[in-house]
Amino acid sequence: KNLNNILDPRIKEVDEICDLVKDKKVFSENGVLNINVMNILKKHKCFSYIIDKKYEGLNLNVESQSRALVKFASINPSVAVTVMVPNSLGPGELLQHYGTETQKNNYLPKLANGTFIPCFGLTGPYNGSDAAGPMDAGIVVKKGDKIYIDAVLNKRYITLAPIANLMGVAIKVSDPDNLLNQGKEGITLALLEKDKYENLKNSSFHNPMNAGFPNGTLKGNVLIELEDVIGGPEKIGHGWKMLM
Repeated sequence: KNLNNILDPRIKEVDEICDLVKDKKVFSENGVLNINVMNILKKHKCFSYIIDKKYEGLNLNVESQSRALVKFASINPSVAVTVMVPNSLGPGELLQHYGTETQKNNYLPKLANGTFIPCFGLTGPYNGSDAAGPMDAGIVVKKGDKIYIDAVLNKRYITLAPIANLMGVAIKVSDPDNLLNQGKEGITLALLEKDKYENLKNSSFHNPMNAGFPNGTLKGNVLIELEDVIGGPEKIGHGWKMLM
């Protein structure tokens, strides 16, 4: 059935997208990205369904998002997963609810147009996807005159990780030397740009069920600047609410 009559008119091209991407894998078992598919999704702002119009997103209602994703899934499951994740839990949603104005203005327009491809790292070998489990740890440290979170990351099964250049990560922060002027110890969510955090590696990947969507790992020892915590330094230790 043609969905154009019942979908939000701003995604009336959903059938056109399906015609262009049907039967095409987004990511191959050899770790190769299908650039043509990604360019189609970016052109139609498929990663912006939840982003507010003031940040150049489509800001679709839940029903329209659901219907579009169902249609994508019926034609090409790997495309559906690729579109679904940035439009659910991840940097876009978290920034809109908890980000600073600077973070919103910097990242949301670039997420909307596909300049930034996001992923969100919670799942790990010791906690699975359980936010209450023993997740990756970060310690507040001082280097010179600046305070950082020294974090060791070992995330796996992270959708879009192999192609992401903006990584949300969940860590449990401790402050043994009482260095924090804002925030507190506890679960913290940070937003890491690939070009800025070169020690964060996302080159290895999984191939679940040979389904053809990008899925992989985030690993590395990184010094996270407090300004890169979602919501800024005052939101250190407030990640449980964000995850829930």
